[in-house]
Amino acid sequence: MKLGVTYNIFDGEEMLFFSLRNLRPMVQHINVVYQTTSNFGNENPNLEEKLRMYERAGLIDFLHKYEPTLKKNEDGSLRWQNGQENEINKRNIGLQICRANGCDVMMTLDCDELYDPQEFKWAKDDFELGDYDTSFCKMSTYYKEPIYRLHPKEEYYAPLFYKIKKDTEFGYASADYPVILDPTRKVKAGYTRIYEREEIEMHHYAYVRNDISSKVINSSSQSDEVSKQKVIWHYNNFKDIRDSALMIGGVAHGLIRVENKFDIQL
Repeated sequence: MKLGVTYNIFDGEEMLFFSLRNLRPMVQHINVVYQTTSNFGNENPNLEEKLRMYERAGLIDFLHKYEPTLKKNEDGSLRWQNGQENEINKRNIGLQICRANGCDVMMTLDCDELYDPQEFKWAKDDFELGDYDTSFCKMSTYYKEPIYRLHPKEEYYAPLFYKIKKDTEFGYASADYPVILDPTRKVKAGYTRIYEREEIEMHHYAYVRNDISSKVINSSSQSDEVSKQKVIWHYNNFKDIRDSALMIGGVAHGLIRVENKFDIQL
């Protein structure tokens, strides 16, 4: 089974390094579909140089630059739907690159997703032996520093391994999908494997950033400007776990202190 990984990225490249370092020994192909202009028209001028550096280091096999479509409303403002539409397009491009490179199975990732190597190897073997079409797992999410984890853990899912079939395509919409999942990451589920948290989970460093404002301002998750500024202020003024986490959408969440499992240093 040849396993390929495709990353979707605009910013957060400082976390991408740790994800690449984590997965490179465990997969056979890695591509990155990136955009230097966000879905809201903002720029990340340093991204491409950093990605080229990772490519020269052997952490990335193929880079594809994506130019987002920025549709506007009648009043001239950018449509909020741009985010989802562009992300689905990027994930489908990454899928096609995996397919062209002979991958049988793929993963679609963002820049801040890591896995325990032992859990990963076991789940990969299980997926292949079970001849599943798709698989999903839960996650642990981290805030501000890699030693602060959301508590209790979130209960929605991330995609794990997807078999690349002739009709595999992102953008699948169904009200009866087997798990709660980011709509930009859905393909037809088929014969699926839903892993228990004790078997494998994704470690999601979603709020571990050098600059949280870029993530919040350019997020495809809908949120008004006042809420976004509150999230940024809370993050920048966070002192310890007693402050709790404040996430995009104004969602507050408790925290606990844990080990720095992947030796992440920003």
